Amino acid sequence: MSNYIVLVKQVPDVSRITDNAFDPESGTLIRSRLVNVINDLDTQAFAFASQMKKMSGDNNGKIVCLSMGPPMAEEVLKYCLARSADIGILLTDKALGGADTCATANPLAFAVRKIVAEIFNGSNDYYILAGMQSVDGDTAQVPAQVAEELQISCLAYVTGVEFKNNRFEFKRIISDGSQIASVRKLPAVITVAKYEFPLFASFTGTRKADKAQLIRWGVDDIKATHIGVKGSKTSVIRVFPPGKSTRKCQHVTDAAKLADIILKSYAESSGSSESGDSHLSKYALPANRKNLISRTFETTIKENEDYKILANKLVSLGITDISKIDDAIKERIIQDSNGHFHKKSLEDVLAGCALTQPTFTGEVWVAAEHSNGGISPATLELIGKARELADSLQTKVGVCLVGSGVEGLCNELIVSGADNIYLVEHNLLNVFDPCCYRKAMSDCISKYWPQIVLFAATPQGRMLAPMVAYRTGCGLTADCTSLDIRDSSRKGQIAILLQTRPALGGNVMASICTRNSKSQMATARPGVMKKLAPDYSRKGNILKQSIDLTESDLSLDIIKTEQSQGSADFSAPVIVSGGKGMQNRDSYDRLVNKLCNALTIKLKTTVNKGASRAAVEHGFIDRPYQVGQTGTSVGPKIYIALGISGAIQHMIGIANAETIIAVNTDPNAPIFKQCDYYLVGHVEEVVPLLTESLKMGT
Repeated sequence: MSNYIVLVKQVPDVSRITDNAFDPESGTLIRSRLVNVINDLDTQAFAFASQMKKMSGDNNGKIVCLSMGPPMAEEVLKYCLARSADIGILLTDKALGGADTCATANPLAFAVRKIVAEIFNGSNDYYILAGMQSVDGDTAQVPAQVAEELQISCLAYVTGVEFKNNRFEFKRIISDGSQIASVRKLPAVITVAKYEFPLFASFTGTRKADKAQLIRWGVDDIKATHIGVKGSKTSVIRVFPPGKSTRKCQHVTDAAKLADIILKSYAESSGSSESGDSHLSKYALPANRKNLISRTFETTIKENEDYKILANKLVSLGITDISKIDDAIKERIIQDSNGHFHKKSLEDVLAGCALTQPTFTGEVWVAAEHSNGGISPATLELIGKARELADSLQTKVGVCLVGSGVEGLCNELIVSGADNIYLVEHNLLNVFDPCCYRKAMSDCISKYWPQIVLFAATPQGRMLAPMVAYRTGCGLTADCTSLDIRDSSRKGQIAILLQTRPALGGNVMASICTRNSKSQMATARPGVMKKLAPDYSRKGNILKQSIDLTESDLSLDIIKTEQSQGSADFSAPVIVSGGKGMQNRDSYDRLVNKLCNALTIKLKTTVNKGASRAAVEHGFIDRPYQVGQTGTSVGPKIYIALGISGAIQHMIGIANAETIIAVNTDPNAPIFKQCDYYLVGHVEEVVPLLTESLKMGT
């Protein structure tokens, strides 16, 4: 008899965020001004659990829904009780507030232990299910870290399930295709990426939910070890709205005009689109600056202003040596600052000026991904960023390469910018098993303690990184679009990694730093960072690492793997993507290829194709061509979206495109509010007219 624990979360409704949701002084989000709903992927995970119970034919198994949040989060539990859940448990306590993913996963795991002991009577025959992502953060980390705390298997990016030979076989997304796998032993964590069979509340279920007594637990009930802000490994420096859209959102009435716009936009393009992390100046260590008073690399605008005011005042006083500042000079600075400084704040600022040594030491590492005998392009992009960060920090770039028979890949990593390759090989590492890989990588990190470790935000990286971070006791920020070295001098932090990522479906940006950790860890979206041109003259070192693995370390049985055919190259200056509106694979192939060919000839440049998540899931094209938050982020000169509605996840992935052009039948398609030019019409009619107009255009 299997039981099921479903992790559900109350989140802000991202479709209803307005400017007044932000504090104009601090730029922080005011949660009380937001409407809250149940996280959509958690509803799918809940439906998935209900389907698993039905498939197994076991009516005795219990479905327990567990949520962590404020008292009002009980609404998400009642939502589940009205649809087939047996028990709802709310983990609520003021002490839990301000938790990052580590301090969220830890209490949830301890609550799971309590559920197993008191409700499941000690039975380990259970599954934990959760949505793969959350709109208000990155809960992709939480399920994996719950699994790590409980020391159980984790299967991520699941999209389907069958019950065969008295066990569940799960279909899941992998970086270059799909896979069918089962867990070797229970308990196990399953994260759901998609399940389009929702449950609906019945009249009887709704009455049951209204009368049900929810179970409430606080921190004293679960005895967790990482609680709230104090137990967190990361802290949010600032939450702020993204820059106002500069998209033109111009309605174009016919294909001929749209063809002229494409030609003109390409001719006027800047030649390259900037990555999301290129807006800040290059960092220099304090010891390499002209003077210690120069503090132009602080994490916040306010801190930079404080140090600028102090520097200007010291210049006016002719002071270049901080040690010469006595109490009389301090008093004068306070008086002349017009209330900007008081005694304590001035002492903090001056103490920060005296700091020169970086908070972290060690190399900058990249966790390598590989498949089909080659290094993932996302890994090469991260090495380019690691090279930039390491040069600023005056250290080396290391790459941790885990696998079987992969030594031949080391040279590609070296010519791409790596100095040291930490090679972990074992025959049990021939396929990606999360428990084996996290053991191999964690052991290697714990041996050398690099100051930064970067993972690609791919299906593999999003699963591996949180497990490694939790196992090594380090903070992790997911899905970063910007990585920069900065100081927080007043807090005694020098040369720390400032990690910026979108949150709330891209409606806000959050800048985050690591704390209480030996290493700073982050995942970065593919397509955001820039890889370096290969330098075949570079030399590097291969440092072979030993690892002790046995069959007992394996967590999954891989039943079938379907590799996608071909690979996508999103470095092209023009990308044409098709969505669900293409209707079928034949239409996708015919129309997208036709437009790509016409643009290639007319613009005399490389034009490649892409797809929305819906198009991939409907089988129009293989997964490597998927553009968006769960695919690849792109930044071409021109991005043309055919039959794509413009879901938040897709728009996040194309935000760096210089010009976005959309064609859709729906005049109210969300993409029309976030593009530069759009045409309302059927792609079957528009594309042929557009290709003919391109041939005739000048």
